[in-house]
Formats: sequence, structure tokens, C-alpha cells
Amino acid sequence: MSKAGDEMTPRTNEQNNAIRRQRIYQIKNIAAKVFLEKGINMEIGDIAKKANLGRGTIYHYYNNKITLLEDLLSEALEEAKKNTIEIINTNELPLVKLEQYARRQLKLWVEQPFVFILFKNYLLQSEFIPAKNNDEILKDFQTYLYIPIVKTIEEGIHSGQLVSVDSDTAVKLFFGALVGTVHSYIKQNDSLYLTVDTQWIDDIITILFKGLKA
Repeated sequence: MSKAGDEMTPRTNEQNNAIRRQRIYQIKNIAAKVFLEKGINMEIGDIAKKANLGRGTIYHYYNNKITLLEDLLSEALEEAKKNTIEIINTNELPLVKLEQYARRQLKLWVEQPFVFILFKNYLLQSEFIPAKNNDEILKDFQTYLYIPIVKTIEEGIHSGQLVSVDSDTAVKLFFGALVGTVHSYIKQNDSLYLTVDTQWIDDIITILFKGLKA
């Protein structure tokens, strides 16, 4: 008669890799939430406590908070580039692209706070992160995430779809509204894994684009 333990099948490499990816994803999102609360003063212990994990689990993946933040920012940049390209590099009208982009970002930033950290810090320059790849990320942020939105807004102004104001003012208003509302939403909802209220997104879009539309 076989024992129950004999019937257990060891995990495959694919399963182990999937578990590892999920754990790292969890750590990054929770680290982002802690960073929003404590800034660069956060410690690995703060992340472990909020995630209800042992410190050793965090240290298994990251030697210190800086290496964690470096990895967080790099992945956030790739995720944001993918989303921006999917929306901005289309034949839609500028106004349509901006609304689709805003909707996507509101949802993405709430569900993946580590991506939100990228935008909040590099748009507002709210707190310097001493990452070794900081200059490279800033350059890529400007090239792939910021300038495409600037050009779309300028196109919208020139075509008469957006209100005729200084484009720099419009860009700052656009990003400032998105960053400010998401920061407030995350802080007011302390759940580790937030889901997005679609009515909240609809309300933000309505208010924002009433001001931007010509």
C-alpha cells in the first residue's frame, strides 16, 4: 500500500519559476505601498511586516531595499512602456488616445503600485531614489513615457480638440490630476490588493476631460 507522500509529485521548474515570479511581484507592490508611506526611509522589515512575510523571505530575493527599488523601477518602466505604446502608437484621434491612456493608467497604477511609484517620483521629483540605474531610467522615462504624451497633447491642441492653452501647462495638469487622485485612492484604501472602482475612474475622466476638451 503506497503512502500519501509517495503520491505527491514534485513541482516542475516551470511551477517553481511561476511561484518565484508571483512572490517577487507581491514584494514589489507591497514595497511600493510602504514607499508611499515612508519614502526612502522604509526598511526591509517594514515590507515584511506589511506583507505578513518573514524578513528572510524578502532577503531571499533582494539583498537590500536599494536593489529592490532598482528592480522595481526597471520592471515598472517596461510595463509602462508597453501600455503607452499600445495606446499612443495608434491612428486614433489625440483626444481618444488621451482618454484611453488616462483610463489605463488609473487602473494600472492602483492595481500595480510599483508602476505608480515610477510616475510619481519622476514626474514630481518627490524623492530621490539612489538607484544605480537612476539616470538611465530617467532618460527612458522622458523618451518613452513623457514625450509621447506631450506630443499627443500638442497635437490635440493644434487640431482644436483640446483647449488652446500652453502645452506645458496642459501636460502638467493632465499628469498632476492622475497622480494626485491615484495617490489619494491608494492611501484611503489600505488593502494589500486593491481592485479598481470603475465608477471612480469614470468620474475622474469626466472631470478631467471637461477641462481639457475644447
